Amino acid sequence: MNDTAGGAELSAALLALEDRVIVDAAAGYSAAVELERRADALGDTALLMRARLCWIDMLRRTGDYREAARHIKGIQAWARKYGDRRLQARSHLVWANIEWLSGNRAKTLRHAQSAVELLDGTATPHMQIWHRLRLASALAENGDMDAARPCYRQAEELARELHEWERLTVVLNNWAYGEYKSGDFPRAGKVARRMQDHAVVRGYHLDAGALDTIGAIQTANGEYAEAEQTMQVCIARYKSAGVNDADEMAEYLLTLARAQRGLGATGRALVSLDAAHRQCTEGDLREILVRVYEEKAELHAARGEHAEALAAKEAFIAARESLSSPRRKPMRFTLPAMFRPHRGLRGSRAGG
Repeated sequence: MNDTAGGAELSAALLALEDRVIVDAAAGYSAAVELERRADALGDTALLMRARLCWIDMLRRTGDYREAARHIKGIQAWARKYGDRRLQARSHLVWANIEWLSGNRAKTLRHAQSAVELLDGTATPHMQIWHRLRLASALAENGDMDAARPCYRQAEELARELHEWERLTVVLNNWAYGEYKSGDFPRAGKVARRMQDHAVVRGYHLDAGALDTIGAIQTANGEYAEAEQTMQVCIARYKSAGVNDADEMAEYLLTLARAQRGLGATGRALVSLDAAHRQCTEGDLREILVRVYEEKAELHAARGEHAEALAAKEAFIAARESLSSPRRKPMRFTLPAMFRPHRGLRGSRAGG
């Protein structure tokens, strides 16, 4: 095989990693490293940089966001130097997600904006939807839902126009969660129901990330028993599908604990919350840890454990102050890797 043919084949293999959600991040990392080795053997630096960005993103998803941050700057510098606009856009998107894990809301937004501004005729349909969705979520994370809604709407319209049905599910999930976090629970419920209806029409079940959104909205609406059941299904589905992003289980346990506290099952809530705390400390998930401490303070207060509530409140304040962003109530979004392969409804709730 000549170098030209080999380069074309390698480029296609890279595109398969770049333009789909990789369920198994560890396997995705190994595949990207192998593609980098092949690109190096070909002497093609552009392909090598694409492969490197893929494994950097997989590093981020497995929880090593600090190491990912160490490498991302080199990709961005090379892409700027050689005018590779598409690689610049992709690297800004990965960088936005790295900053999100580090808890820096302002930098997340800046990189998300750059990722969209760099879109041009070379951008793939996946990029056109994904990058706009990341910008919408970043705006929502920074408390600007008025600016986020048009971006969500544009991402939804693009997904429908391009018949990107799986990506449409992610758009609606993140939109519903953004409305929930902004405090507009009725609107959150409406968007979530559109997602549920879409899943029914397309004949597939919703994944753990979408169920977490449903559970959070149910809790906000006082449907605590339903929310606990939803989150139990969510966690079981997550475990059966295998690990996706490093922060997911901590998020699901936190949502479960909130539902259980609302239900008055404070003993179960404390077990769930302690498990979430372990996930955060083991994975250095600082942004989620802030919210875990906040919930711990609420839970101990509900149990009449005033000393423990005070200690949790102090830990919450310290953890919040340690974040590099001044944002007081950071938000969680599961972009870009919340969606798993469709396996049919399988008796799941088709109706977050």
